[in-house]
Amino acid sequence: MDYKSPAEASQLGGLRIALTAGVPAPWSMAARYMFDVKGIEYIPVLQVASEANEELVAWTGHRNAPVVVLDDEPPRTNWADIIELAERLNPEPPLVPADPEQRIRMFGLCNEICGAGGYMWNARHLMMAPLMNSSDPGLSSMRQTMGKAYGYSEQAAAAAPALVAQVLTLLAGELEAQQTRGSRYYLGDSLTALDLVWASFSNTLRPLPEEVNPMDPGIRKVYSSMGEFAKPPDILFEHRDFIYRNHLTLPLDF
Repeated sequence: MDYKSPAEASQLGGLRIALTAGVPAPWSMAARYMFDVKGIEYIPVLQVASEANEELVAWTGHRNAPVVVLDDEPPRTNWADIIELAERLNPEPPLVPADPEQRIRMFGLCNEICGAGGYMWNARHLMMAPLMNSSDPGLSSMRQTMGKAYGYSEQAAAAAPALVAQVLTLLAGELEAQQTRGSRYYLGDSLTALDLVWASFSNTLRPLPEEVNPMDPGIRKVYSSMGEFAKPPDILFEHRDFIYRNHLTLPLDF
């Protein structure tokens, strides 16, 4: 990925997306895919995980990624707003169902995966627990930054396993019902934003193989440990692999 610095990107027009560099960060990958599958060009902008990202804050007011900026419009960071922008810029192929009941279901299930209080929010509490409980003074700054940013607490970490299991059971059940009616997608018979969101976030449980996903070994271990702990059903990864084969590009580029 050929990243521009935030300072460089701030001087440019068009569509610019701040993405976490060097790791298949699920929110960043999902945001990219909304534009990739529609063939919408954008400028990738550098964001570094767990760092202050002063240039990005100076430009957009946000430290984290993704941040999507179109011309002089306000920066977008919310996953639903990013989907809406992609649909506006190019309605084809549609990633949001026209049917209102399916549309509501899609946004609801996406929120269960990537919204505050959803799957990844709670999985992150579990992943952060060793860091937050470490006595290593060299990690104190990171503990303070991440704990504050993501609302970590021992109570949240204790509640997280049941909430993670709840969402994964729900998602697997949706796919099983769809397979029964002959569809490989989460909703209807075609790709939606929900399929792209799950493809991105599934890597935090069972990362794609090294040959197509050359990620940091330490992060791979954390993600794989999460999968071993949560024991997600295989159907979730069969769906992920189908989406990558038919709609996305491998190897991953981050």
